[in-house]
Amino acid sequence: MRETGTIKAIEGRIVRVAIAMHEGCESCHNGACKASRSDLKVLNAKSLELAEGDTVEIEVSGTEQAKGAFWVLGLPLFALFIGYGLGRLLFPSTSEAPAVASAGIFFLLTLAIGVIVQKGRAQDSYPVVIRRCD
Repeated sequence: MRETGTIKAIEGRIVRVAIAMHEGCESCHNGACKASRSDLKVLNAKSLELAEGDTVEIEVSGTEQAKGAFWVLGLPLFALFIGYGLGRLLFPSTSEAPAVASAGIFFLLTLAIGVIVQKGRAQDSYPVVIRRCD
């Protein structure tokens, strides 16, 4: 996904960009969406010569989006089923309560792990400046 935005500030390799609103954005009236698009952290991976006020094209890598979704959504969902199965194996003659508790514990544990992993690789998951638009 590619977007165009204007540089608001430069902090080393991290650039703060305000994303330009599209035609459909004006009719939406979603203030939260517009607010989050006004101060986006972007990585200047190519070390381009940039200045405040420049218009740049940025890209969010599909691979990075998929990795983030796996760590924060996919792995915990998978662990939910594994936890339930382990609970049924460890407590076969009881009700489903231990299996459900086990599923919840596995889900929360892997969700915490996924969030920690994503925090550690936060800079890798930033959108990247592709080029400066003239």
